[in-house]
Amino acid sequence: MLLPIRITTVERQISWEEEIKPFFPEGSLELLVETTRGTVRDVNLDNAATTTPFSAVNEAVAEFLRTYGSVHRGSGQRSRMSTQSYEDARDKVQQFTGASLDNYVVFTKNTTEAINHAAQLWSKIPGKVLVSDIEHSSNLLPWLAGNDVIQYRTNSDGTLNIEDVEEMFKTHGDIKLLAITGSSNVTGYKTPIHDLAELAHRYGAMILVDACQLIQHQKVDVLPQDTPRHLDFVAFSGHKMYAPFGGGVLIGPKDFFDQATPYQIGGGNLTYISRDLQLKRFPTVQAHDPGTPNAVGAISIAKAAEVLESIGYDRIHEYESDLVRTAYRGLKDTDGVEVYVSESELGSVIPFDIAGMDSRLTAEILRDDYGIGVRAGSFCTYELMRKLKNISDEQDLNISEEIDRGITRNIPGVVRASFGLVNNREDVTRLISAVNEISQNGIEHYSQMYKQNDTTGTWTKR
Repeated sequence: MLLPIRITTVERQISWEEEIKPFFPEGSLELLVETTRGTVRDVNLDNAATTTPFSAVNEAVAEFLRTYGSVHRGSGQRSRMSTQSYEDARDKVQQFTGASLDNYVVFTKNTTEAINHAAQLWSKIPGKVLVSDIEHSSNLLPWLAGNDVIQYRTNSDGTLNIEDVEEMFKTHGDIKLLAITGSSNVTGYKTPIHDLAELAHRYGAMILVDACQLIQHQKVDVLPQDTPRHLDFVAFSGHKMYAPFGGGVLIGPKDFFDQATPYQIGGGNLTYISRDLQLKRFPTVQAHDPGTPNAVGAISIAKAAEVLESIGYDRIHEYESDLVRTAYRGLKDTDGVEVYVSESELGSVIPFDIAGMDSRLTAEILRDDYGIGVRAGSFCTYELMRKLKNISDEQDLNISEEIDRGITRNIPGVVRASFGLVNNREDVTRLISAVNEISQNGIEHYSQMYKQNDTTGTWTKR
Protein backbone atom coordinates (compact mmCIF):
# COMPACT_ATOMS: atom_id res chain seq x y z
CA MET A 1 0.00 0.00 0.00
CA LEU A 2 1.34 3.40 -0.98
CA LEU A 3 1.89 5.86 1.84
CA PRO A 4 0.28 9.29 1.49
CA ILE A 5 2.48 11.91 -0.15
CA ARG A 6 3.40 14.91 2.00
CA ILE A 7 2.66 17.53 -0.64
CA THR A 8 4.06 20.42 1.42
CA THR A 9 7.48 18.75 1.43
CA VAL A 10 7.46 18.30 -2.34
CA GLU A 11 6.44 21.93 -2.84
CA ARG A 12 9.31 23.11 -0.67
CA GLN A 13 11.81 20.99 -2.61
CA ILE A 14 10.64 21.79 -6.13
CA SER A 15 9.06 25.13 -6.93
CA TRP A 16 7.43 25.23 -10.37
CA GLU A 17 7.66 29.03 -10.56
CA GLU A 18 11.33 29.15 -9.62
CA GLU A 19 12.79 25.83 -10.78
CA ILE A 20 10.67 24.53 -13.67
CA LYS A 21 8.92 27.41 -15.41
CA PRO A 22 12.19 29.27 -16.26
CA PHE A 23 13.16 26.42 -18.59
CA PHE A 24 10.37 27.45 -20.96
CA PRO A 25 10.00 30.59 -23.12
CA GLU A 26 8.46 33.52 -21.30
CA GLY A 27 4.75 33.60 -21.99
CA SER A 28 4.57 30.15 -23.61
CA LEU A 29 2.95 28.73 -20.48
CA GLU A 30 0.66 31.73 -20.02
CA LEU A 31 -1.51 31.35 -23.11
CA LEU A 32 -4.89 33.01 -22.57
CA VAL A 33 -7.94 31.41 -24.19
CA GLU A 34 -11.59 32.34 -24.41
CA THR A 35 -14.14 30.05 -22.78
CA THR A 36 -17.87 30.25 -22.16
CA ARG A 37 -16.97 31.64 -18.74
CA GLY A 38 -14.50 34.26 -19.86
CA THR A 39 -10.74 34.46 -20.46
CA VAL A 40 -8.58 31.93 -18.62
CA ARG A 41 -5.05 30.57 -18.78
CA ASP A 42 -4.86 27.54 -21.03
CA VAL A 43 -4.15 24.27 -19.23
CA ASN A 44 -2.28 21.85 -21.48
CA LEU A 45 -2.87 18.25 -20.39
CA ASP A 46 -2.04 16.70 -23.74
CA ASN A 47 1.70 16.32 -23.25
CA ALA A 48 1.67 12.67 -24.33
CA ALA A 49 0.84 13.93 -27.82
CA THR A 50 3.54 16.60 -28.08
CA THR A 51 5.41 19.06 -25.89
CA THR A 52 6.34 22.73 -25.66
CA PRO A 53 10.00 23.38 -26.53
CA PHE A 54 12.48 24.37 -23.87
CA SER A 55 13.87 27.90 -24.17
CA ALA A 56 17.37 26.47 -24.58
CA VAL A 57 16.15 24.34 -27.48
CA ASN A 58 14.73 27.36 -29.29
CA GLU A 59 17.95 29.26 -28.68
CA ALA A 60 20.13 26.39 -29.89
CA VAL A 61 18.08 26.09 -33.08
CA ALA A 62 18.26 29.84 -33.72
CA GLU A 63 22.03 29.86 -33.19
CA PHE A 64 22.50 26.85 -35.48
CA LEU A 65 20.44 28.45 -38.23
CA ARG A 66 22.51 31.63 -38.03
CA THR A 67 25.44 29.80 -39.62
CA TYR A 68 23.51 26.98 -41.30
CA GLY A 69 25.08 25.26 -44.30
CA SER A 70 24.93 21.98 -46.15
CA VAL A 71 25.57 19.03 -43.82
CA HIS A 72 28.18 16.57 -45.13
CA ARG A 73 28.01 18.24 -48.54
CA GLY A 74 30.23 21.28 -48.73
CA SER A 75 33.71 22.72 -48.33
CA GLY A 76 32.73 26.12 -46.99
CA GLN A 77 32.83 27.23 -43.39
CA ARG A 78 29.05 27.06 -43.00
CA SER A 79 29.02 23.48 -44.22
CA ARG A 80 31.88 22.49 -41.93
CA MET A 81 30.29 24.17 -38.91
CA SER A 82 26.86 22.65 -39.57
CA THR A 83 28.32 19.20 -40.16
CA GLN A 84 30.25 19.39 -36.90
CA SER A 85 27.15 20.51 -34.99
CA TYR A 86 25.12 17.69 -36.51
CA GLU A 87 27.68 15.04 -35.58
CA ASP A 88 28.09 16.57 -32.12
CA ALA A 89 24.33 16.15 -31.69
CA ARG A 90 24.67 12.47 -32.61
CA ASP A 91 27.42 12.06 -30.02
CA LYS A 92 25.30 13.80 -27.40
CA VAL A 93 22.32 11.51 -28.00
CA GLN A 94 24.63 8.51 -27.75
CA GLN A 95 25.91 9.68 -24.37
CA PHE A 96 22.42 10.67 -23.21
CA THR A 97 21.05 7.17 -23.78
CA GLY A 98 24.11 5.33 -22.52
CA ALA A 99 24.65 3.73 -25.92
CA SER A 100 28.17 2.40 -26.43
CA LEU A 101 30.39 3.07 -29.43
CA ASP A 102 29.21 -0.31 -30.72
CA ASN A 103 25.89 1.36 -31.56
CA TYR A 104 24.77 3.76 -34.27
CA VAL A 105 22.53 6.73 -33.58
CA VAL A 106 20.40 7.14 -36.70
CA PHE A 107 18.34 10.31 -36.97
CA THR A 108 14.79 9.94 -38.30
CA LYS A 109 11.66 12.07 -38.59
CA ASN A 110 9.99 10.58 -35.52
CA THR A 111 9.38 7.32 -33.68
CA THR A 112 7.07 6.04 -36.40
CA GLU A 113 9.77 6.36 -39.05
CA ALA A 114 12.37 4.92 -36.66
CA ILE A 115 10.32 1.76 -36.14
CA ASN A 116 9.47 1.50 -39.83
CA HIS A 117 13.20 1.73 -40.47
CA ALA A 118 13.95 -1.09 -38.04
CA ALA A 119 11.04 -3.22 -39.28
CA GLN A 120 12.23 -2.98 -42.87
CA LEU A 121 15.72 -4.14 -41.93
CA TRP A 122 14.38 -6.95 -39.74
CA SER A 123 12.07 -8.16 -42.53
CA LYS A 124 15.14 -9.60 -44.30
CA ILE A 125 15.96 -11.83 -41.31
CA PRO A 126 14.16 -15.15 -40.69
CA GLY A 127 12.05 -15.54 -37.58
CA LYS A 128 9.10 -13.99 -35.81
CA VAL A 129 8.55 -10.63 -34.10
CA LEU A 130 6.81 -10.74 -30.72
CA VAL A 131 4.68 -7.71 -29.82
CA SER A 132 2.28 -6.98 -26.98
CA ASP A 133 -1.38 -6.07 -27.33
CA ILE A 134 -0.87 -2.67 -25.66
CA GLU A 135 1.31 -1.26 -28.43
CA HIS A 136 0.61 1.96 -30.28
CA SER A 137 -0.05 1.28 -33.96
CA SER A 138 3.40 2.69 -34.72
CA ASN A 139 4.93 -0.30 -32.94
CA LEU A 140 2.58 -2.81 -34.52
CA LEU A 141 1.76 -1.92 -38.12
CA PRO A 142 5.40 -1.57 -39.32
CA TRP A 143 6.10 -5.12 -38.15
CA LEU A 144 2.96 -6.49 -39.78
CA ALA A 145 3.98 -4.97 -43.12
CA GLY A 146 6.91 -7.34 -43.70
CA ASN A 147 7.44 -9.64 -40.74
CA ASP A 148 5.77 -12.70 -39.25
CA VAL A 149 4.20 -11.26 -36.08
CA ILE A 150 3.02 -12.96 -32.89
CA GLN A 151 0.96 -10.90 -30.45
CA TYR A 152 0.79 -11.88 -26.81
CA ARG A 153 -2.04 -10.93 -24.48
CA THR A 154 -1.36 -8.75 -21.47
CA ASN A 155 -3.46 -8.70 -18.32
CA SER A 156 -6.92 -7.12 -18.30
CA ASP A 157 -5.45 -3.83 -17.07
CA GLY A 158 -2.75 -3.76 -19.75
CA THR A 159 0.11 -4.83 -17.47
CA LEU A 160 2.28 -7.82 -18.30
CA ASN A 161 3.88 -10.74 -16.52
CA ILE A 162 7.43 -11.78 -17.40
CA GLU A 163 6.41 -15.41 -17.00
CA ASP A 164 3.72 -15.06 -19.68
CA VAL A 165 6.16 -13.48 -22.09
CA GLU A 166 8.66 -16.24 -21.45
CA GLU A 167 5.99 -18.80 -22.23
CA MET A 168 5.68 -17.23 -25.69
CA PHE A 169 9.41 -17.73 -26.23
CA LYS A 170 9.10 -21.36 -25.14
CA THR A 171 6.09 -21.99 -27.36
CA HIS A 172 7.55 -20.27 -30.42
CA GLY A 173 11.16 -21.27 -30.87
CA ASP A 174 11.95 -18.89 -33.71
CA ILE A 175 11.30 -15.44 -32.19
CA LYS A 176 13.96 -13.06 -33.50
CA LEU A 177 12.84 -9.81 -31.88
CA LEU A 178 10.69 -8.57 -29.01
CA ALA A 179 9.16 -5.13 -29.74
CA ILE A 180 7.75 -3.43 -26.65
CA THR A 181 6.62 -0.01 -25.51
CA GLY A 182 8.60 1.55 -22.70
CA SER A 183 5.48 3.25 -21.37
CA SER A 184 1.87 2.96 -22.49
CA ASN A 185 0.51 6.08 -24.18
CA VAL A 186 -2.91 5.34 -22.66
CA THR A 187 -2.29 4.18 -19.09
CA GLY A 188 1.28 5.32 -18.51
CA TYR A 189 2.21 1.79 -17.39
CA LYS A 190 5.98 1.32 -17.61
CA THR A 191 7.09 -2.07 -18.81
CA PRO A 192 10.16 -3.75 -17.23
CA ILE A 193 12.28 -3.17 -20.32
CA HIS A 194 15.59 -4.42 -18.94
CA ASP A 195 14.02 -7.57 -17.51
CA LEU A 196 12.42 -8.19 -20.90
CA ALA A 197 15.74 -7.54 -22.62
CA GLU A 198 17.43 -10.16 -20.45
CA LEU A 199 14.63 -12.61 -21.23
CA ALA A 200 14.85 -12.02 -24.97
CA HIS A 201 18.62 -12.47 -24.97
CA ARG A 202 18.30 -15.70 -23.02
CA TYR A 203 16.28 -17.11 -25.92
CA GLY A 204 18.58 -15.76 -28.62
CA ALA A 205 16.38 -12.80 -29.59
CA MET A 206 16.87 -9.05 -29.52
CA ILE A 207 14.64 -6.30 -28.15
CA LEU A 208 13.40 -2.99 -29.53
CA VAL A 209 11.96 -0.46 -27.08
CA ASP A 210 9.55 2.25 -28.22
CA ALA A 211 10.66 4.88 -25.72
CA CYS A 212 8.74 7.88 -27.05
CA GLN A 213 6.44 8.00 -23.99
CA LEU A 214 9.24 7.24 -21.54
CA ILE A 215 12.41 9.15 -22.29
CA GLN A 216 11.07 12.57 -21.26
CA HIS A 217 10.07 11.23 -17.85
CA GLN A 218 12.68 8.60 -16.98
CA LYS A 219 16.29 7.85 -17.82
CA VAL A 220 16.57 5.32 -20.63
CA ASP A 221 19.88 3.49 -20.39
CA VAL A 222 20.84 1.28 -23.31
CA LEU A 223 23.67 -0.34 -21.25
CA PRO A 224 26.80 -1.95 -22.71
CA GLN A 225 26.24 -4.75 -25.23
CA ASP A 226 28.02 -7.30 -23.06
CA THR A 227 25.40 -6.74 -20.34
CA PRO A 228 22.52 -9.29 -20.56
CA ARG A 229 20.01 -6.54 -19.74
CA HIS A 230 21.11 -4.16 -22.51
CA LEU A 231 18.64 -2.72 -24.98
CA ASP A 232 19.44 -3.62 -28.58
CA PHE A 233 17.25 -0.99 -30.25
CA VAL A 234 15.64 2.17 -28.90
CA ALA A 235 13.34 4.55 -30.80
CA PHE A 236 12.01 7.93 -29.70
CA SER A 237 10.85 11.35 -30.93
CA GLY A 238 12.09 14.85 -30.26
CA HIS A 239 8.64 16.38 -30.11
CA LYS A 240 7.74 14.23 -27.09
CA MET A 241 10.79 15.50 -25.16
CA TYR A 242 10.43 19.29 -25.54
CA ALA A 243 12.13 19.46 -28.95
CA PRO A 244 9.32 19.66 -31.57
CA PHE A 245 11.45 20.22 -34.66
CA GLY A 246 10.69 17.11 -36.69
CA GLY A 247 13.45 14.84 -35.42
CA GLY A 248 13.51 11.29 -34.12
CA VAL A 249 16.10 8.66 -33.21
CA LEU A 250 16.76 4.99 -33.83
CA ILE A 251 19.63 3.44 -31.86
CA GLY A 252 20.92 -0.02 -32.69
CA PRO A 253 24.02 -2.22 -33.04
CA LYS A 254 26.60 -1.20 -35.63
CA ASP A 255 27.10 -4.75 -36.85
CA PHE A 256 23.36 -5.10 -37.49
CA PHE A 257 23.16 -1.91 -39.56
CA ASP A 258 26.44 -2.60 -41.39
CA GLN A 259 25.17 -5.94 -42.64
CA ALA A 260 21.77 -4.58 -43.71
CA THR A 261 20.72 -2.91 -46.93
CA PRO A 262 19.84 0.68 -45.96
CA TYR A 263 16.17 1.45 -45.37
CA GLN A 264 16.39 4.35 -47.82
CA ILE A 265 18.93 4.90 -50.57
CA GLY A 266 19.81 8.22 -52.14
CA GLY A 267 22.33 10.98 -52.14
CA GLY A 268 25.12 10.79 -49.62
CA ASN A 269 24.74 7.36 -48.09
CA LEU A 270 26.46 5.37 -50.83
CA THR A 271 30.15 5.99 -51.42
CA TYR A 272 30.22 5.23 -55.15
CA ILE A 273 28.16 3.82 -58.03
CA SER A 274 30.26 2.14 -60.71
CA ARG A 275 29.62 2.36 -64.45
CA ASP A 276 27.98 -1.05 -64.34
CA LEU A 277 25.77 0.18 -61.46
CA GLN A 278 27.55 -1.63 -58.67
CA LEU A 279 26.84 0.09 -55.36
CA LYS A 280 29.73 0.80 -53.02
CA ARG A 281 29.33 1.75 -49.38
CA PHE A 282 31.36 1.99 -46.22
CA PRO A 283 30.27 0.61 -42.83
CA THR A 284 29.33 3.98 -41.32
CA VAL A 285 26.20 5.53 -39.87
CA GLN A 286 26.01 7.79 -42.93
CA ALA A 287 25.02 4.72 -44.96
CA HIS A 288 21.68 4.92 -43.13
CA ASP A 289 21.38 8.70 -43.33
CA PRO A 290 20.53 9.54 -46.97
CA GLY A 291 19.79 12.98 -48.35
CA THR A 292 20.17 16.31 -46.63
CA PRO A 293 19.30 15.55 -43.00
CA ASN A 294 17.01 17.41 -40.66
CA ALA A 295 19.92 18.87 -38.76
CA VAL A 296 17.61 21.22 -36.85
CA GLY A 297 15.74 18.22 -35.48
CA ALA A 298 19.00 16.60 -34.39
CA ILE A 299 20.30 19.78 -32.76
CA SER A 300 17.04 20.27 -30.88
CA ILE A 301 16.99 16.70 -29.52
CA ALA A 302 20.58 17.00 -28.30
CA LYS A 303 19.85 20.29 -26.53
CA ALA A 304 16.64 18.93 -24.96
CA ALA A 305 18.69 16.01 -23.65
CA GLU A 306 21.07 18.47 -22.02
CA VAL A 307 18.21 20.31 -20.35
CA LEU A 308 16.59 17.12 -19.06
CA GLU A 309 19.92 16.07 -17.59
CA SER A 310 20.45 19.48 -16.01
CA ILE A 311 17.06 19.27 -14.29
CA GLY A 312 17.76 15.69 -13.28
CA TYR A 313 15.52 12.69 -13.82
CA ASP A 314 15.10 12.13 -10.09
CA ARG A 315 13.70 15.64 -9.74
CA ILE A 316 11.55 15.25 -12.85
CA HIS A 317 10.09 12.03 -11.46
CA GLU A 318 9.49 13.57 -8.06
CA TYR A 319 7.80 16.64 -9.48
CA GLU A 320 5.63 14.90 -12.09
CA SER A 321 4.70 11.98 -9.84
CA ASP A 322 3.33 14.35 -7.22
CA LEU A 323 1.14 16.12 -9.80
CA VAL A 324 -0.14 12.91 -11.36
CA ARG A 325 -0.84 11.22 -8.03
CA THR A 326 -2.71 14.28 -6.75
CA ALA A 327 -4.80 14.41 -9.94
CA TYR A 328 -5.42 10.67 -9.79
CA ARG A 329 -6.71 10.76 -6.23
CA GLY A 330 -8.89 13.76 -6.97
CA LEU A 331 -10.47 12.09 -10.00
CA LYS A 332 -10.79 8.76 -8.20
CA ASP A 333 -12.71 10.46 -5.39
CA THR A 334 -15.12 12.18 -7.80
CA ASP A 335 -18.55 10.58 -8.03
CA GLY A 336 -19.31 9.17 -11.47
CA VAL A 337 -15.68 9.06 -12.64
CA GLU A 338 -13.97 5.83 -13.66
CA VAL A 339 -10.18 5.80 -13.87
CA TYR A 340 -8.58 3.07 -15.98
CA VAL A 341 -5.23 2.71 -14.21
CA SER A 342 -4.28 1.69 -10.68
CA GLU A 343 -2.31 4.01 -8.42
CA SER A 344 0.51 1.49 -8.19
CA GLU A 345 1.08 1.69 -11.97
CA LEU A 346 0.79 5.45 -12.38
CA GLY A 347 3.06 7.06 -14.92
CA SER A 348 2.44 10.43 -16.53
CA VAL A 349 -0.99 9.63 -17.97
CA ILE A 350 -4.47 9.27 -16.49
CA PRO A 351 -7.20 7.68 -18.65
CA PHE A 352 -10.72 8.25 -17.35
CA ASP A 353 -14.41 8.54 -18.19
CA ILE A 354 -17.44 10.27 -16.68
CA ALA A 355 -20.48 8.03 -16.30
CA GLY A 356 -23.00 8.53 -19.09
CA MET A 357 -20.71 10.89 -21.00
CA ASP A 358 -19.04 10.17 -24.31
CA SER A 359 -15.29 10.77 -23.94
CA ARG A 360 -15.27 13.14 -26.91
CA LEU A 361 -17.98 15.27 -25.34
CA THR A 362 -16.09 15.46 -22.05
CA ALA A 363 -13.02 16.73 -23.92
CA GLU A 364 -15.10 19.35 -25.75
CA ILE A 365 -16.62 20.64 -22.52
CA LEU A 366 -13.26 20.80 -20.77
CA ARG A 367 -12.00 23.00 -23.58
CA ASP A 368 -15.09 25.15 -24.15
CA ASP A 369 -16.05 25.81 -20.53
CA TYR A 370 -12.79 25.44 -18.61
CA GLY A 371 -9.90 26.10 -20.99
CA ILE A 372 -8.39 22.65 -20.34
CA GLY A 373 -6.86 20.71 -23.22
CA VAL A 374 -7.00 16.92 -23.02
CA ARG A 375 -7.44 14.26 -25.66
CA ALA A 376 -10.21 11.74 -26.22
CA GLY A 377 -10.23 8.65 -28.37
CA SER A 378 -8.58 5.26 -28.73
CA PHE A 379 -5.04 6.63 -29.18
CA CYS A 380 -4.11 4.04 -31.85
CA THR A 381 -4.24 1.29 -29.21
CA TYR A 382 -7.36 -0.59 -30.21
CA GLU A 383 -6.83 -3.88 -28.36
CA LEU A 384 -5.88 -2.10 -25.14
CA MET A 385 -8.98 0.07 -25.48
CA ARG A 386 -11.13 -3.03 -25.94
CA LYS A 387 -9.64 -4.40 -22.71
CA LEU A 388 -10.23 -1.23 -20.71
CA LYS A 389 -13.79 -0.81 -22.01
CA ASN A 390 -14.68 -4.51 -21.84
CA ILE A 391 -15.64 -4.67 -25.51
CA SER A 392 -16.94 -8.13 -26.38
CA ASP A 393 -16.17 -10.00 -29.60
CA GLU A 394 -19.73 -9.32 -30.74
CA GLN A 395 -19.37 -5.59 -30.09
CA ASP A 396 -16.04 -5.55 -31.88
CA LEU A 397 -17.64 -7.23 -34.89
CA ASN A 398 -20.46 -4.69 -34.93
CA ILE A 399 -17.98 -1.80 -34.74
CA SER A 400 -15.98 -3.28 -37.61
CA GLU A 401 -19.11 -3.67 -39.73
CA GLU A 402 -20.06 -0.06 -39.02
CA ILE A 403 -16.63 1.13 -40.07
CA ASP A 404 -17.06 -0.75 -43.35
CA ARG A 405 -20.10 1.49 -43.86
CA GLY A 406 -18.13 4.62 -42.96
CA ILE A 407 -19.47 4.93 -39.39
CA THR A 408 -16.82 5.61 -36.73
CA ARG A 409 -19.11 6.81 -33.96
CA ASN A 410 -18.82 3.72 -31.77
CA ILE A 411 -15.06 3.18 -31.78
CA PRO A 412 -14.31 2.88 -28.05
CA GLY A 413 -12.37 5.64 -26.37
CA VAL A 414 -11.51 7.35 -23.10
CA VAL A 415 -10.39 10.78 -21.94
CA ARG A 416 -6.64 11.10 -21.46
CA ALA A 417 -5.01 13.71 -19.24
CA SER A 418 -1.24 13.60 -19.74
CA PHE A 419 1.22 15.57 -17.67
CA GLY A 420 4.66 17.06 -18.14
CA LEU A 421 6.99 19.70 -16.77
CA VAL A 422 4.75 22.44 -18.17
CA ASN A 423 2.08 21.58 -15.59
CA ASN A 424 1.67 22.84 -12.05
CA ARG A 425 -0.56 22.43 -9.01
CA GLU A 426 -3.13 24.91 -10.30
CA ASP A 427 -3.59 22.79 -13.45
CA VAL A 428 -4.40 19.77 -11.30
CA THR A 429 -6.87 21.72 -9.17
CA ARG A 430 -8.65 23.08 -12.21
CA LEU A 431 -8.92 19.62 -13.79
CA ILE A 432 -10.38 18.01 -10.68
CA SER A 433 -12.82 20.87 -10.16
CA ALA A 434 -13.95 20.84 -13.80
CA VAL A 435 -14.46 17.07 -13.97
CA ASN A 436 -16.38 17.16 -10.70
CA GLU A 437 -18.72 19.85 -12.04
CA ILE A 438 -19.22 18.08 -15.37
CA SER A 439 -20.03 14.85 -13.57
CA GLN A 440 -22.56 16.61 -11.35
CA ASN A 441 -24.23 18.28 -14.32
CA GLY A 442 -24.58 15.01 -16.23
CA ILE A 443 -25.35 14.21 -19.85
CA GLU A 444 -28.90 15.61 -19.76
CA HIS A 445 -27.53 19.06 -19.02
CA TYR A 446 -25.03 19.01 -21.88
CA SER A 447 -27.25 17.30 -24.44
CA GLN A 448 -29.24 20.52 -24.53
CA MET A 449 -26.14 22.40 -25.72
CA TYR A 450 -24.29 19.81 -27.82
CA LYS A 451 -25.28 17.41 -30.57
CA GLN A 452 -23.44 14.33 -31.80
CA ASN A 453 -22.77 13.45 -35.41
CA ASP A 454 -24.34 10.06 -36.10
CA THR A 455 -21.52 9.06 -38.43
CA THR A 456 -18.32 10.37 -36.87
CA GLY A 457 -19.40 10.64 -33.25
CA THR A 458 -17.98 14.17 -32.94
CA TRP A 459 -19.79 16.73 -30.81
CA THR A 460 -20.59 20.32 -31.77
CA LYS A 461 -22.52 23.16 -30.19
CA ARG A 462 -26.20 23.32 -31.10
